[in-house]
Amino acid sequence: MNKRYFLYFVIFIGLFTSCGLIHNLPDSTSPNTGADPNLWYSFVDQNGNFYPDNWKKNYGIPSNKAARDPYSLMKIASDRGDREQLLAFERGNMLRLSKRIAPKKRVFILIHGFNADEESVVKQYKYIADHIVTNPKTDEIIRFYWDGLRSTSPFRSAKNWFSAASFSQMAGEFGLRRILNNMADKDVYIISHSRGASVVMSAISNPEYNSSFSAQAKDIHKVDIERAKPLLENKNRITCIMLAPAIGLSEFQYTDTTSNTKKFVELSSQVKKVHITINGTDKMLKKFFGFLSNKLNPTDLGYKEESFNALKKNYTIFSMTDFTGMSSHDFSRYIRDPKFKQMLREESIQVQ
Repeated sequence: MNKRYFLYFVIFIGLFTSCGLIHNLPDSTSPNTGADPNLWYSFVDQNGNFYPDNWKKNYGIPSNKAARDPYSLMKIASDRGDREQLLAFERGNMLRLSKRIAPKKRVFILIHGFNADEESVVKQYKYIADHIVTNPKTDEIIRFYWDGLRSTSPFRSAKNWFSAASFSQMAGEFGLRRILNNMADKDVYIISHSRGASVVMSAISNPEYNSSFSAQAKDIHKVDIERAKPLLENKNRITCIMLAPAIGLSEFQYTDTTSNTKKFVELSSQVKKVHITINGTDKMLKKFFGFLSNKLNPTDLGYKEESFNALKKNYTIFSMTDFTGMSSHDFSRYIRDPKFKQMLREESIQVQ
């Protein structure tokens, strides 16, 4: 990093280190459950484990909800010898979801971004569901919540970025992927915002983790990333709609250890379409200094059209809608822009 980049880096980090972080925790005592006629709630922790019933009573909550504390469901369960009990709940929960989805034709999965908690996301999920024409007998809507962390600081957008970036990968590989593996022959529409795009990519491909994060996940949180189960080829037809995707080209690449070069990942044949937004005026995506968008856990895919064009050369299933002119990164702004409804229509989703 040259002196200019380093100076901007220091400014960027310094602005956002004024207060502690908060885990995104469920309010309900039964966070993973269904609600008639066609709604399912899925809530995972920082490692992608699903919160069991009565989780507060059985697992407690982090002290002051501080994200720096080594708190996770699997860590607590393993430390006290209840690991199998947590895994049994997850298996049972996935079985219930699988049976519920079995008669359905379409599944809509809504995924929020980083720096968000359940309370701040509920309204956005409801807005999307209210504007999509669904049939309760043939369609299911899954509200997916993950630990994107949240800060009480007015300069909150960066301090949680580095941890949330890894948590999004865990939420996708160990959480969302399990959901996808428990449905077959469905038309699946995944609508994500911001870092939620990383949750999606980590579910449908194999993410590369920071080595120190992988070691910490295994040593402290008792989660072995090397043993993650692959995405099953269940003949689903997956369409990904990514609003303000806070990811970069690197999410679609892996390191070939033989040649020591970067290569593009091979996506599952189930992924039929990836429709993203491009916004050259989104202040968060350009990290306030545009050249930083492809550094410090890149966000250039949602910011630079040239990044989209590079992917388009390797993946013909990509399309994009330009949101340039809107400076906000807020979930609420993106879904209320008329262009969002047009994106849905382009993917054969009827709106109202």
